[in-house]
Amino acid sequence: MTDTLTLRHAETDADVMACFDVMHQLRPQLNSAEDFLARVALQRAQGYRLLGVWENGKAVALAGYRRIDNLIHGRFIYVDDLITDEAGRGHGHGERLLAELGTLGRAEDCQRLVLDTALANALAQRFYFRCGLLARGLHFSMELA
Repeated sequence: MTDTLTLRHAETDADVMACFDVMHQLRPQLNSAEDFLARVALQRAQGYRLLGVWENGKAVALAGYRRIDNLIHGRFIYVDDLITDEAGRGHGHGERLLAELGTLGRAEDCQRLVLDTALANALAQRFYFRCGLLARGLHFSMELA
């Protein structure tokens, strides 16, 4: 049997819950698949979508994103989450997801694709540079709770 890779959105609750194990590697604060589903439901109201690379029906890489309009970037795709299952890294899944997000963004007249990563995450930064993303500033935040 050959592996079948497909690129598709997680549209149903079952699809989203099937993504939990991969997303949990990026977001360990998620307590359960049900917790993840509830958070995705809240974010969907803000335009969040979850695109996945699926291998034989199992999610192996994910990109959570939304289209946003603001004064800084104009219309753009913001990537909230980008993760490949640890066992599947090095197979081009992340590049494939970013390329598809670029295609989706261009179809919606977006000027750019934007994402944040930790200053200490040198491996991710190297990956983003290889994919054509450039560092254009620093992201600042403050705890409110």
